[in-house]
Amino acid sequence: MPAHAILPSHHTPDGPGPVPRGARLPVRGTRAGPVPDRSRPVWAVPACLGFVLFLYTVFLAHENGFSELGGWLLGLVTAAVATGIGLLLVRHRNAMITEVRAAAYGALAGGTLGFLHSVAGGSWLRSVGVGLGFAVLIGLASYNLFHWNERHVRR
Repeated sequence: MPAHAILPSHHTPDGPGPVPRGARLPVRGTRAGPVPDRSRPVWAVPACLGFVLFLYTVFLAHENGFSELGGWLLGLVTAAVATGIGLLLVRHRNAMITEVRAAAYGALAGGTLGFLHSVAGGSWLRSVGVGLGFAVLIGLASYNLFHWNERHVRR
């Protein structure tokens, strides 16, 4: 059985790309009627990753000479900013084309990992290099994933 018969597509009949504002995604149908898809809450992945980022930032801050309160505040601010940006990206992912979406995820991951490298004690030049390297890697990997998914789900 081909993959397009198993996996439903969330794109318009015109093909992948930005979904107009107010457009409703198709809902699953049962004998009792349509059932909205609530299997994946939008906030779950950014919230979990933000919590892990919070704990790791606090750990790095305490290992590198930050005060107790300073480490916790740094972790809280870092997690709040990264979680907020991640939530915005996940909520508006259908409004972005594949290249922009991949670049946005790459920029978020690269900026976060570069910042964590600087908190760990790396120089600012090396932190920028680590951040740019991870941004390119995550951007390319996410572009490949998004492009493959859009191309193979539509067939």
